[in-house]
Amino acid sequence: MEDRRLTEKNNIYIEDVVDVKELQTLQDNWAKATDLAFVTVDCNGTPITKQSNFTPFCKRLRELDAFREKCYYCDACGGRKARRIGKAYVYICHAGLIDFAIPIMIKGQYVGAFLAGQVTSTDFADLKKITTQSEDWKDNQELVELYSQVKEVSVEKIEAVAQIICDSYNYSVEREYANKVNAELREKDYKLMKEEKLRIEMEKSLRDIELKALHYQINPHFLFNVLNTIGRLAFFENAKMTEDVVYAFADMMRYILRKSRDPLSPLREELTHVQNYLKIQKIRLGSRLQYSINISEAYYSVKLPFLSLTTLVENSIKYAVENKASGGMVEVNGIEKDGDLCINIIDNGDGMSQSKIVSVLRGDAYKDNEKGSVGLYNINSRLIHYFGNEYALSIESENKPSLGTKVTIKVPLVQE
Repeated sequence: MEDRRLTEKNNIYIEDVVDVKELQTLQDNWAKATDLAFVTVDCNGTPITKQSNFTPFCKRLRELDAFREKCYYCDACGGRKARRIGKAYVYICHAGLIDFAIPIMIKGQYVGAFLAGQVTSTDFADLKKITTQSEDWKDNQELVELYSQVKEVSVEKIEAVAQIICDSYNYSVEREYANKVNAELREKDYKLMKEEKLRIEMEKSLRDIELKALHYQINPHFLFNVLNTIGRLAFFENAKMTEDVVYAFADMMRYILRKSRDPLSPLREELTHVQNYLKIQKIRLGSRLQYSINISEAYYSVKLPFLSLTTLVENSIKYAVENKASGGMVEVNGIEKDGDLCINIIDNGDGMSQSKIVSVLRGDAYKDNEKGSVGLYNINSRLIHYFGNEYALSIESENKPSLGTKVTIKVPLVQE
């Protein structure tokens, strides 16, 4: 029961703090220097290193079912006793050998023990027995012979060695733990720096979009007055197509120039903007452009980055439809999947190579300050910033004539 309680209390484990290979090397070196046997156990007495310099007697004893559990029990009891007193503890094991346990403490928490010894002495009268002594091993002639080979060491020397190792070993473990914590902190700092860099790049790209809009914002009231005047003239002259273009363009300008602190827009507004854009492009391109929009109104309140949908549709028109003499197609559809809304923009152009897709999403053109470099990289950066890496922009293309490209914006249906 005590072992189980100990495990539940622990939140630091020696295997997570210390490199076991380095621990084994340190343990082997101590064994060579002192000519004692060593092994390291975790907080429940389970060995985490191989035995170093174990005596033939103890090796054989642990191979026999009748004595193995008694040896392990002594190890566990020695470690717990050392933990309770907070220092090295020298004791007599069940077979009558002298052992000692050194508690391994990290931030005041017991995580294991360094066990050593397997020697005899003529002056151990003051040492306590860790458990009931085993006598039946003496009936085994092989064990009796091996016991006679056990080295004799004074208790004073054993206690001195135990104290020296206790001081140096716990210092090494604390240092290893501190190095690990510092490494984790450095990793967190690095991630924070990357996130901050992404935020700065995203804000810069957003400013690029705003600058484009500012070209139309010298006097927005004058602009809209002129557009409305043209629209009314077209109405009176019965120029229906001109009227439609003017009013669609006016709606687009209002949307682009609107001032909002929220960088996300409801799908309803984004679709209205896309429809106005496609209406104008349809008048310009005529039969060269066919388009469809199929997204349920149930998703109209879901938010996505401002102007993201229009930018993707614009890309399809520019790189897929305009290059075709006829038969250009752009489709916008939305499907729900695993709690997310996936909006697909599909065209039937010649597609993109995989290397080009990687370069675009990586922002190579944007970082080189090339003209028109905001586009896909900007949308991808904003999606990751607002919703997380799992919402990065997806681009699929076979890079073959007329097989087109599918770009997917994925946003969570439930947003904080």
